[in-house]
Amino acid sequence: MFFFSTIINAPVQDKNDEPVGKLKDVAIELAKGKKFPSVVGLMVRNRKEKRDFYISAEKVAAWSHDGLVLNTSSVEAENVQPKDGILFLGKHIVDKQIVDLAGVRVVRVNDLQFGPVQNQMCLLAIDVSTSGLLRRIGLRTPADGWLKPHLLEWNQAHLIGDRLQLSKGREDLVRLHPADIANIVEKLNIRQGSSLLRSLDKSTAAKVMEEVSPRIQKMLIQHLGSERAAVILEKMSMDELVDLIQLLPSRESQEIIEKLPAQKDIGKVKKILAYHENEAGGLMTTEFISAQPHTVVSEVVEKIKRDSHQHRSIHFVYVVDEKKHYLGVASLRRLIIADPKQTIKSIMKRSRRTPVVNAEQKVMEIAATMTKYNLLSIAVLDNNRKLLGVVTVDDIMRHLVPNA
Repeated sequence: MFFFSTIINAPVQDKNDEPVGKLKDVAIELAKGKKFPSVVGLMVRNRKEKRDFYISAEKVAAWSHDGLVLNTSSVEAENVQPKDGILFLGKHIVDKQIVDLAGVRVVRVNDLQFGPVQNQMCLLAIDVSTSGLLRRIGLRTPADGWLKPHLLEWNQAHLIGDRLQLSKGREDLVRLHPADIANIVEKLNIRQGSSLLRSLDKSTAAKVMEEVSPRIQKMLIQHLGSERAAVILEKMSMDELVDLIQLLPSRESQEIIEKLPAQKDIGKVKKILAYHENEAGGLMTTEFISAQPHTVVSEVVEKIKRDSHQHRSIHFVYVVDEKKHYLGVASLRRLIIADPKQTIKSIMKRSRRTPVVNAEQKVMEIAATMTKYNLLSIAVLDNNRKLLGVVTVDDIMRHLVPNA
C-alpha cells in the first residue's frame, strides 16, 4: 500500500525502461455497490513536449514509490471525456473538505491511500491527519515517529462540492440526525453548505434547515435563491417556515411566499406573519391533528397514521366543532387505550379543564403556563374561542434558547 503524495511526480517508464513522463494525477471511477473505487487512469506530464496526456490504468504493470512501469513500449495519448463517476484525485479530492460520517464532523483530505483489491489498484482510505499533510508537502520531521496517519475508510466519507457526491454519500448522510447534519452545514462555507443541502432529498433538507441557526438560515436562503429555497421550504413545518421568512428582507420574503406551492396554505403563512414573533400567534404552528366530537377513535387513529409525516410531533388530538370552536383535547395515551368504537368526545378532556392561550400572549406567559401544567403543547384560540394553532415546547425552547 502507498499514499498519493508518494507517487505524484514519480517517473513513469515504458516496459523497456524508457522514460514516458512524470505522474501528475490519478483518475478513479465511482461504481455503485463497490466499496473501493478502482483506479482507471493516469495523467502524465511529458517534459519534452510540455503537455499532459492520459493513459489507461490497464497499461500499468507495476506501481511503487520509485515510479510506475507500463506494460507497453508504445504510448499514445488517450482521449479522456468528462464522465459521471470519473474523478481526478489531485484536482477533485485532495485538499477538499469531507464529512466524516462516523465521527459526524468536517475534515480536510490531506492524503489518500491506495492498495490492490482483487488484482485492481483501488483507493482505500483518506488520511486526515497532520502526518498526511506533512507527507504531502514533503516535510519529514522528528515527529514522524509518533505522528501516525488518521485514516478514514473511503465509504465512511462524503465529499462536499458543487458536482461531487461520493461514497455511500447521500444514503449514509441522511441516516444522521438532522441536528448533526445541521452542525456540519454550519461548519462549512455558505457555498458548500448550500451544495450539501441540495444533495439531500427535500424532506431531509427541510428538517436540516429547521435545525440550522437563524443567521446561517438567512445566508443559505439568500445563496440558494428564492426558487431553489422554496423547494426546500415547502417541506418545513408552518411555524418554522414563518420564523425563517421573518428573518428575510421584505422583498425576499415576498418572493419566497410567491414561489411556495399551492398546497402550502399561503393564507395561514400570512396570518401568522401578522403576529409578533414573541407572541403565541407568531410562535404557533397551524399543522395539528383535529377531529370533531362524534368521530370514533379508530378513524382518528387512522388519520394520525396517514398524516403523521406532515407533523414534527403529535401530543394531542384537538377537538373542534363544525365552526372550529375549541372543545377540548384527547391525549395519544387515551386514544391508544380507548375502545376503537368510542367517540372522541367520550375520552376528551373538556376545554374548561385544559389551559389555553390567546394569540397575543407573550412567550414568557406561555412558558409559565406550560411549565405549571406540565404541557408539551398548548392550544392558541382567538377571541371567539376558535382554534388558531398550537404552540409546542420545542417552539418555546427555540425562542428562549435560539442557539441550542
